[in-house]
Amino acid sequence: MKRIKNIIFIGGIHGVGKGTICKKIALKTDLIHLTASQILKWEEISDRDNKLVKNIASTQSRLIKGLENLIRKDGKYLLDGHFCLLNSDGFPRRIDEDTFDQINPKVITIVIDDVKKIAERLKARDGKMYDAKVLNELQRMEIEYAKYLSDKYSIPYIEIKDGNYTQLMEII
Repeated sequence: MKRIKNIIFIGGIHGVGKGTICKKIALKTDLIHLTASQILKWEEISDRDNKLVKNIASTQSRLIKGLENLIRKDGKYLLDGHFCLLNSDGFPRRIDEDTFDQINPKVITIVIDDVKKIAERLKARDGKMYDAKVLNELQRMEIEYAKYLSDKYSIPYIEIKDGNYTQLMEII
């Protein structure tokens, strides 16, 4: 198994603001911002009108192959993605640990926000209203899994709330 290097992983549920924060950090640092959705070509793995993923395992294989093609040894990266996704039945599911083993993150960061705010952002962005209970469970699972992965790899765990990424900047 090939392990990727030099990645700070920033996770969080759809619409939480990962991309916005990553763009701000990239402007202030030498980090290159990559999004899992762009690498995966999200429109090819999920229906246009929802965030359900038909085959989570195959999408993660595509992500790793895409990263291996993009990552340079001398580059430092900020990868925004997910710790969990909604499967094709609409239930939150963890991304397989093997994906994170291969990404080999140096820092685990999670962006957290009020699920009602997230639901409104998603409605404005995607034109679809998501069930706050499902979003809440997805966010809870992401936080739990992010903490677990941080412990597993003995790397820093950082929560970004209210857009405050100062703690992450101190590590960078």
